[in-house]
Amino acid sequence: GCYFQEGAQVNMKMEVETAYRKALETVLSWINTEVNKTRTQVFFRTYAPVHFRGGNWRAGGNCHLETLPSLGSTTQSSSNWPQYNIFRDVVSNRSKNQSFDATKLINILNTTSMSSQRKDGHPSLYYLGPKFSPAAAHRQDCSHWCLPGVPDAWNEILYALIIKQAVVSATNTSSTVHSPVL
Repeated sequence: GCYFQEGAQVNMKMEVETAYRKALETVLSWINTEVNKTRTQVFFRTYAPVHFRGGNWRAGGNCHLETLPSLGSTTQSSSNWPQYNIFRDVVSNRSKNQSFDATKLINILNTTSMSSQRKDGHPSLYYLGPKFSPAAAHRQDCSHWCLPGVPDAWNEILYALIIKQAVVSATNTSSTVHSPVL
């Protein structure tokens, strides 16, 4: 299972979703109290889902020999991923209940849907172990990404947002404009 530490206490029964929510709330609190909002741009990349098919990590799921991206209307939108919904809820609740609007402070890079389509972008397929065979089904790695690949697309989006901010700032120096994508 997963283990999460809060302060000096290790919690061995906390659900991943609960830990993710707590982590997001902690980050937003830190941004609100510690970040100079007039001089700093904050970017947050949404959750990149795993690509197990036929079950989860412990129950027969695998991403063995995935060589093509998922195409067409069968891909899920970001709103169907629990972690994305947790993120959206935390940001929305924080913006309603706190002294700052996280949606105006944070530039959100919503990469969940595009990343979900790239089941072929993980290193498992490219394992070159004994006698140059693919990775065994029990050695699948669907949480790391190959480079070049999907993270490069994330970086392109980040770069475009930074350039957009610079252009907006140069043309309208009287206010800071953020473009969240929720």
